[in-house]
Amino acid sequence: MATDPEADTVELPPVPTFGRGRPRQAAQRIHPRRIAAGHLKLYGQLRGWALADDGKTRARRLAGIALGALTAYRVGHQDPRALGAAAAAYGVAAWRAGRPVPPTRAELQRRFLLGVQHLIGDRPGIHLRELYDALQARPAAAHLDDARLRAVIDQCGLTVHRSIRIGTVTGLSGVKAADVNALLSPKEETTPPTGVDAGHTPPEGAVEPAERGVEPPVERAETA
Repeated sequence: MATDPEADTVELPPVPTFGRGRPRQAAQRIHPRRIAAGHLKLYGQLRGWALADDGKTRARRLAGIALGALTAYRVGHQDPRALGAAAAAYGVAAWRAGRPVPPTRAELQRRFLLGVQHLIGDRPGIHLRELYDALQARPAAAHLDDARLRAVIDQCGLTVHRSIRIGTVTGLSGVKAADVNALLSPKEETTPPTGVDAGHTPPEGAVEPAERGVEPPVERAETA
């Protein structure tokens, strides 16, 4: 977890997507999981392209794929080096396609809140000292000090209470579990039940809908 007061984004310590160490460095390593993820992505794109909505287009594309696979098999059978070069080229393409998408600021904040929620467990909260020690024990945040961790807590919207009681320990500042749960599950705004916007009065002359089964009264003209 790293944060720069002058930066536009917050970098939190998520689990590295590939390899070990810091997330940015681990994501660039040639890792089998990254190649596998890229292969699945390329396969999904090819499958979506082949299975078109139009039946004729789908048949032509499937026939083209079958012809290409047959040609590649013949070339590979005659010259194994070409098959090895094609496999290497596909591996590079899969590695490039498997590059993880940088998470958004909201996603990084949610990861941090989920991590704090996991550290709290069934307790009513967690003291800052325990939270700092738990985060700094991770390889991705071992180089961060208390001030930078506190900055991330503030930017994620958590309230640090001066004194919370956890078990028999009291008098220490910390974060409450209720605040973390509230940020992870915000309440949805309810829309007004009627067609009138909230804060506005109905226009003059508006007639309320008649009750079901009751017809509105009909004015009769006076007879001379």
